[in-house]
Amino acid sequence: MGNDAVLRTSLVWLAAIMVLVGLYTQSLKKMAATYLFGMFAVGGVVLPDWKFFDRPVSQWCTLVSDDDNGSSQSVPQR
Repeated sequence: MGNDAVLRTSLVWLAAIMVLVGLYTQSLKKMAATYLFGMFAVGGVVLPDWKFFDRPVSQWCTLVSDDDNGSSQSVPQR
């Protein structure tokens, strides 16, 4: 994942929103629901590494290397 700053910013904003929801509603259940919804939203928008998921499911447990990009027109290094 190359967007570490975006992930950090998203989590900080989620924490701030959780605190505001908790203070405004004074409900621990609504705070927890906000946290779960926010984590699913962040996980669905910010985290996906499409190069990783654009492989067969059986290969998801293996690491992705730069050689696995699927391009047949690689430039030879000298």
